[in-house]
Amino acid sequence: MGAGAIGSVAHQSYLSSTHRRTAPGVLPPIPVFDLRKSDPAAHAVDGKERTLALADACLGPLTPAARLAVSGADALARRWLLASGTPYADEIARIAAGTGVDGAHLLNASYEWGCTALAAPAPDGESARLLRTLDWPFHGLGQRVELWRQRGPAGEFAHLSWPGAVGLLTGMAPARFAAAINQPPLRRRAPIDAIAIDAAIATLSTWRSSGRIPALHLLRRVFETAPDFSAAREMLERTPIAAPAIFTLVGLAPGETCVIERDIEAFETRQGVASAANTWRYANFPGEWGTGRASEQAHDSDQRAEMIEGWAGRAGAPFEWVKAPILNGMTRLAVEADPAKGTLRALGYEEAPNDADSAVPATLPLDWSAAA
Repeated sequence: MGAGAIGSVAHQSYLSSTHRRTAPGVLPPIPVFDLRKSDPAAHAVDGKERTLALADACLGPLTPAARLAVSGADALARRWLLASGTPYADEIARIAAGTGVDGAHLLNASYEWGCTALAAPAPDGESARLLRTLDWPFHGLGQRVELWRQRGPAGEFAHLSWPGAVGLLTGMAPARFAAAINQPPLRRRAPIDAIAIDAAIATLSTWRSSGRIPALHLLRRVFETAPDFSAAREMLERTPIAAPAIFTLVGLAPGETCVIERDIEAFETRQGVASAANTWRYANFPGEWGTGRASEQAHDSDQRAEMIEGWAGRAGAPFEWVKAPILNGMTRLAVEADPAKGTLRALGYEEAPNDADSAVPATLPLDWSAAA
């Protein structure tokens, strides 16, 4: 659940159950923002209304008691982020001060719920391609997704994000690499099968640590500083992180593809065609999802991973591969990226109005090129 678990699995389920499903109207485009001379904090403050809308989508309406609880958890997250050594602590502080968002630090200490990804050669056999869906139970994220252009010491990169966030979940550095992060299974510690309790224990365990950067902050740092696939791979394999994670990475050549499964310090890398969902496919690290409604979507991880592997080197229409079970009621984003060609496609999704187990496009497709 990353370092924070913005509320528990139970809270996410509550938000989902209270959401009123409506059919999307006119589909909006995915906006592109140039942050190469700015940063995510300035963007969040400049777009304060968008930032507040995102926080509301993730945290829901806050009663006075809930606001007090979020405030306490946010203070803990702030102290932990400072101790973690993340280079983005100042950005998060500026977001909190400039927007007044309840839980700005908490939101930036957590990451996605469920995802599917593939690292494989492109259909023409001349480059590598990343396919990736992001599944989150929060409604409105598919409609609010944005593409940001940023720059670091190693060069420029583009990634899909939301106002108020400072980490990186899915991105492409043209002529360098593309990468994404997935959440692995939780380490089970509770004496009963209760995923919410295990998530809380994992969060507390992480927040007691120091000197280990959140995984999604590491991924942004990789995009800023790694000059190529090999350097990115080494950073993702060997940098200590706050909590387990799964990274999918592709470079320029068709053979530059891998999935890196990470514990806090250990790693297991599968080279060549490799897929990722929300279980350990290649490593023997501890963790499982258990049973119960909250973990139903994670239980089809192997099926999702095997299905997306069928698209290794396979041609098709944009997003033709986004079908059940890869497509599900929590799917909020799909991405196709080829860093050698400098192309990235993205499509936002929201839960289908008449089917809680599926999703429908919530944006127009974005077809972005670094050459544009």
